[in-house]
This record gives sequence, structure tokens and C-alpha cells, in this order.
Amino acid sequence: MLKQSLLRIVFIGLLLIPGISFSTDDPVEDISGLTRQWTDLEHQRDLLRANWRGDKPVLEQQLSLLEREARKLNLFLEESNQERDEVEQRRAELLELQTRLEQQQAALERSLKLASVRLKALHAQLPPPLLEGWKEELPRLEDPISTSSEKLNLVLNLLGQLDDFQQKVTLNETVMTLADGKEHLVKQVFLGLSHGWYVSADKSLAAAGMAGLDGWAWAPVADGERISQIIAILERRMNPELITVPLRLNAGATGEDLK
Repeated sequence: MLKQSLLRIVFIGLLLIPGISFSTDDPVEDISGLTRQWTDLEHQRDLLRANWRGDKPVLEQQLSLLEREARKLNLFLEESNQERDEVEQRRAELLELQTRLEQQQAALERSLKLASVRLKALHAQLPPPLLEGWKEELPRLEDPISTSSEKLNLVLNLLGQLDDFQQKVTLNETVMTLADGKEHLVKQVFLGLSHGWYVSADKSLAAAGMAGLDGWAWAPVADGERISQIIAILERRMNPELITVPLRLNAGATGEDLK
């Protein structure tokens, strides 16, 4: 009686399982078939569990690898974004630097043009030693091949020559065509950029000179001996002493002490 009740419960329970069908002609046979089906289902369930237990480590490993790759990809994307931001920032900085350099280059070129004009205007008024030296230097300021840096160095060099000449007494020896129309070896003395004197080797011809708007001008002087004495002092052939020499202040000539 109990067995029949249990079988009936199992039978009713199997009726409720979707996909399971049976015939009511032979209840015992039907129950036996249903039991086999139930057993097969349990076996399949056990197989599924066994397969899951076997596949789980592999799947977990694959999942771990996928998560690791995902983290690497996210990190790569973050680094890429950061690098892109840095590249954009650097690009903006370079553009700003380029703009500033272009502005400085334009300002430098304007300054060089102005300096070139002024140096050319000054050239004719220079003492003869500087005048000759600058004849080769000034054309380089107009050389299209020369860079702005090279021209700037040239301008600074010329200005340095001016300053150096202005700050000292300069002794120079050269050949000049004098008032008699002949070439003479002379020694020249320049006091800065504005005044100078010369005397011929035989002391027969002497002059005082000064810078003017039309260039350097010489005016003969009668006494070349005092100029020779100054030259001797500069050449250390004579002890320093107070000597008066002609000094051109304008069209005429006066005297001034030169120590």
C-alpha cells in the first residue's frame, strides 16, 4: 500500500515535468520508463556537474586572463590619453615658442637694418684705420646668404671696435699722399674717434685731423716736432712729459695739452 502511494507520488511528480510523456495503458511499465528517464536526467546532471568542475578552472583562468587584459587595455588607454594630452600640451608650447621666436626674429631683423643704416652713415666719419677696415666688413650686412646671427655678431664686433678705438690713444703707420702730391710714410696718432695727427718720416710734413660730416679731414700744421715727441712717448722711446700739440676744433687750429 505504501509502495503504491510512493509510486503514485513519483508518477504524479513526473507528470508535472515538462517534456516527459508516458502511456497510461501499463502503469508499471510507464513508471519503469519514467524511472529510467529520471535516472538519465540525474546522470546528465552529474555529467554536467562533473564537466563544470573540470571546465571551471579553465574558465576561471580564461576569465582571469580576460580581466587582466582588460585592465592592461584600460591602463594603455589611460596612458594613451595622458600621452595625447602631453603631446597636445607640448605642441601648444612649441607653437607659442615658435610665435615668440618669429617675433624676436622680426624685431632682430628690424634692429639689424637700422644698425646697418647708422653704421654706414658713420663709416665716412671714421678715423682712417677704422675706415679701411670697415670697407670689407660693412658689405656683409647686406649679404643675403649671411644669417641674422652672423649679422648680429658683425654689428657687435663693429661697435666693439668703435668703443675700443674711442677709449684709447691709437698709434698707426701708413703711406699717405700728402700736400706735395707724393706718397710719404707717416705715423699717425688718434685721440679717440674725433681727433688725430700725423707726421712724415722726415718730419717735414705734419697735420692735425678731425672727423666731420663729410669725412675725416686733415689740416697742415707747421710744427711736426711735437707730434714726433708724442709718437716717441707712445713707442716708449721717450719718457712721458706734458706736450702741447695743435688741435683742430673747427676750421682753424688752436693748441691743447696732451699728456
